[in-house]
Amino acid sequence: MRRWPLPTILPGPEPWWTLAAARGGLLAAILEANPGVSGVVFDLPHVAAMARRQLQASGLAGRCRTEAGDFFREVPGGGDLYLLRKVIHDWDDERARVLLRCCRAAMTEAARLIVVEMVVPAGNEPAYAKLLDLLMLVYAGGRERTEVEYHDLLKSAGFSPTRLVATASAVSLIEAKPI
Repeated sequence: MRRWPLPTILPGPEPWWTLAAARGGLLAAILEANPGVSGVVFDLPHVAAMARRQLQASGLAGRCRTEAGDFFREVPGGGDLYLLRKVIHDWDDERARVLLRCCRAAMTEAARLIVVEMVVPAGNEPAYAKLLDLLMLVYAGGRERTEVEYHDLLKSAGFSPTRLVATASAVSLIEAKPI
């Protein structure tokens, strides 16, 4: 399992909410590396059921729970940190804004949002993120975004971007606070 640079952004032992978390692998890795952290996996019903089975099999079910729902309608409240990994790029700006506004509505003023996505570099130099941007548009109707585009999208959904943390992989961590 890849190690993400999350210790620099961990809020403490309060609950983490991972949204559209697929089988819960990222939350499982976070829980394994941080024994004091608990979490919630939130995804569509059939996906949440898969995550529940994986988290039970890994022995982590006592520190997390799964919830089913639709993040375009409502996101569970009570989390200290909301984590969206490779979710925003699936959607155009309008749908991404709806999703982010649902997150914002569920969050307290002290909560934070972490978006884990590829960030398209500025300029005309070739970059994998630029190719993926084209593929996301054609296949899913989504898109990769530049740092400025993420900043604008987050602000339009009620967030103040606070920092961007590059990783050794192709993705970056974009942190934002509710405004």
